[in-house]
Amino acid sequence: MIRLLSVLILVGIIAVGCSGDESETSPTGPRFPESQVFEKLSDYRLFEGSLSDLKPVEGVLPYDLNSPLFTDHASKFRFVYVPNGDVASYDTTDVLTFPKGTILVKNFYYTLQSGEDFIIETRLLLHQSSGWNLEVYEWNDEQTEAYRNIVGNTKPLSFVANGQSYTVDYVIPNKNQCKNCHARGNDEKPIGPVVQNLNKNYSYSDGVENQLTKWVEAGILEQPNHSEIPAWADYTDETRSLNDRARVYLEVNCAHCHQKNGSAYNSGLFLNYYNTDSLSLGFNKTPVAAGAGSGGLDYVIVKGDADASILHYRMNSTSTKVMMPELGRTLIDEEGVALIREWINSIE
Repeated sequence: MIRLLSVLILVGIIAVGCSGDESETSPTGPRFPESQVFEKLSDYRLFEGSLSDLKPVEGVLPYDLNSPLFTDHASKFRFVYVPNGDVASYDTTDVLTFPKGTILVKNFYYTLQSGEDFIIETRLLLHQSSGWNLEVYEWNDEQTEAYRNIVGNTKPLSFVANGQSYTVDYVIPNKNQCKNCHARGNDEKPIGPVVQNLNKNYSYSDGVENQLTKWVEAGILEQPNHSEIPAWADYTDETRSLNDRARVYLEVNCAHCHQKNGSAYNSGLFLNYYNTDSLSLGFNKTPVAAGAGSGGLDYVIVKGDADASILHYRMNSTSTKVMMPELGRTLIDEEGVALIREWINSIE
């Protein structure tokens, strides 16, 4: 009897250890780790069928952005999961406020020179009881699984984008590098899910619909409190004003660090879309620290002269001591640099 009881206790301990402190909506639905994390991407049960197909299970919605961050020409598949019964708060002044249990998913993939798509990493933002937890999962070459990676990695990669061939040493960030971009004071927060950047149509499996409308219908976003919902431009859309496109580009590529509570706060350079202070936007602003990063130039932005502007100089470099953004790219975003150059030169 004592031996049988011991076996039952041992089995119970093993069962608890396997399930972890997780919540799940159904036996086949997404799994959310309340404090710990899973070592394999598949353990979250966000996708069904072959993992590399990235076919979301019920309750997981794909989404896109009007203007995405440039990451060495990587393409991205994004998904959001909000626990059943909870909603994100509607807000046009900051990133949406998501409830505990939310998972934001961003898959980075490339089209190889063979024509096949290759997923290189998946980044998860898990809104756990202690706050947002940033986790990176590196895909194997067979594209059958992605495994947790906290130390980062560098992988040689040859791919095709915009009709051109590229070869890069792709950098998978370590956990601290993720925190650098997502820092908001002493905490970390998401960057991309802003109402203005989400306000666009998306081709869902059941038809084309505005993303914010879809989120409200799915019960993961509260009803907007007014009918005029702002939308940022696609900065590649030349039918939109040059100023809007340039300011959105700086917002999504730079302002996550260059804002008043970001990791580059000490620079005094705030590149938020809604910032109207010309000095903190960089006009005739001297850099806080001179050196290689300034290129011997005097001001962050010189109106009408991109060649004399530190902002343009740093965007147009791949030197580790000069380049901005300093993380997330090894290549120059030629289209982005051309946009900012045109914008600076247009300012009288």
